[in-house]
Amino acid sequence: MKIITLGNTGIQTAELGFGAMYLPRVSFKKAEHIIKRALELGITYFDTAAAYQDSEEKLGSALASAPVSVVIASRSMAYKMGVDAFRQEFEQSLRRLRRERIDFYGFHAVNQPPDLAKVLAGPLDFLREQQEQGKVRHIAITGHNPVTLREALQRGAFAMAMFPFNVIEQEPLHGLFDTAREKGVATSIMKPLAGGVLEHKALALRFFFSFCAGVITPGMALVEEVEKNVHIFEERRQLTASEQQQLEEEAAALGKEFCRRCSYCMPCEQGIMIPFVHMIHMKCWGKPMDDEVAYTLQLGKRMLPALEQCTACGKCVEKCPYNIPTPQRVRELVGLLKSASDSPHFP
Repeated sequence: MKIITLGNTGIQTAELGFGAMYLPRVSFKKAEHIIKRALELGITYFDTAAAYQDSEEKLGSALASAPVSVVIASRSMAYKMGVDAFRQEFEQSLRRLRRERIDFYGFHAVNQPPDLAKVLAGPLDFLREQQEQGKVRHIAITGHNPVTLREALQRGAFAMAMFPFNVIEQEPLHGLFDTAREKGVATSIMKPLAGGVLEHKALALRFFFSFCAGVITPGMALVEEVEKNVHIFEERRQLTASEQQQLEEEAAALGKEFCRRCSYCMPCEQGIMIPFVHMIHMKCWGKPMDDEVAYTLQLGKRMLPALEQCTACGKCVEKCPYNIPTPQRVRELVGLLKSASDSPHFP
């Protein structure tokens, strides 16, 4: 696979990274098998987050004896609750990952200016202290809003930025990539398959061969996924004109009501995580109940109390650039979550 350098850090890694978001779906034994297969095939960059249930622990266990060339990135949303909460989650990440130093550690879901303000209010200084103590190699930031991330990168405090980029979400091409290059900031791509909604996954990954996008980190929870993805990145065949058109037609078929997770609709007065609502709705609404749908609904189950408080005020629709009918989808999701308990697939 192609080897790239991550911004000005000097760290080199394979262009294809391993996203660990879906590792909670599998056992520790199976996770170890998947991760070690990824290592065998040349994957050296592993991305996780404190919020991804036990994925840090599974990575830590499987990579305990891995070569020093392995790069691990993790992040926390606890900065939203202040420095003490962020410190606790950072120390937890060190323990779970079995590391004395994490290569990239940073801030998860910095989507709006108030989020960035919370990062700058103290948690950033804390991570700088950890960097001086040798517990963090580089500081990272992640988010879904290119405007907020560009503002963050202008400050010169971050060595890596992680954000969505795919055939549907091409907003980073309008300034964010340029700013990252100007500042020497490494870029890591989340949601390369648009959250799994793209049917032609091989074409969706080959889309990136027309760009210098950084390390591409699709979520993987099967050995077969790892092997297929590695094969695509080893061949590195660019899309033909007809394949590009096929991808664009698939993206267009999703329509204007596809959630780009820009978070302009947030915050919700009832505390509903609206982008998460749309992600679950897209993956589950109208789909037959199977293990994939059941797993996604299980993730969303904790949202049910907040969803039931929705007043259908419509403010989210007014703020959404795409006028997505969020209240309607909330009602549909509430019904789906309540009825899912009757399925043998649903724990």
